[in-house]
Amino acid sequence: MHFEVRDFFGAEEFFEYEGRQEWGEIEDVISRIDLQLQPSGQEGLNGQAIFDPKATNKILTENAAKYGWSKIAVPEPLRAFGNDWDAGKNSVLAEWQFSNYPFLWNNINRSQVVAGNGWTLAGMNSRPKALIIVTKSGCLPASQSTLYFEQATAQMEAVFSALELDLAIRLVGLKIPANSTRITASWNVYSGRTSRSVISVESRVFRVAWRQRTRVGGNLAAITPLE
Repeated sequence: MHFEVRDFFGAEEFFEYEGRQEWGEIEDVISRIDLQLQPSGQEGLNGQAIFDPKATNKILTENAAKYGWSKIAVPEPLRAFGNDWDAGKNSVLAEWQFSNYPFLWNNINRSQVVAGNGWTLAGMNSRPKALIIVTKSGCLPASQSTLYFEQATAQMEAVFSALELDLAIRLVGLKIPANSTRITASWNVYSGRTSRSVISVESRVFRVAWRQRTRVGGNLAAITPLE
């Protein structure tokens, strides 16, 4: 899988030295994943190929676990911010952020509180020093109101200029190569729009056409199966 990276609060230096092993493992997991697509069930998008967050999340979690990454429980004082982080190891937390865009700040806020207080979370060997957030690029068609890399970058650049965090943050955006005309991806069909029950999975070739976005995010790929 192709991806791009944006670093905040010293993440480039952290992952070059202290967090080199942890980033190497997550980078390998991301690089090996195939693009996951599903037919949209949203009104106005019925049947169109869109990014599949369920399959992508599952694959990232399972493959990171092979390197010893595991879900990390949110401590009791922060349970209003959710139950867990998707993965964590040593001093690095990771979140697969494919849901609605406000959850970006939910994940950043709870991670910063833990880091700022110096709490060591169960399953980690020190207080969190870094957070990896994996999301998708704006070039990938997706469900409405879900976060995309360019949107997250713009928000973080605007807000972080007025903040100081105790946490290095690396933002990762999954994408397809610019100007691609054909791609191969996993085509995943579920029993319902919100269901995780898979009816079929097959590798298919898709045609890609590009159009300009009106919002932050560059060009958008229209992805259709080749007959």
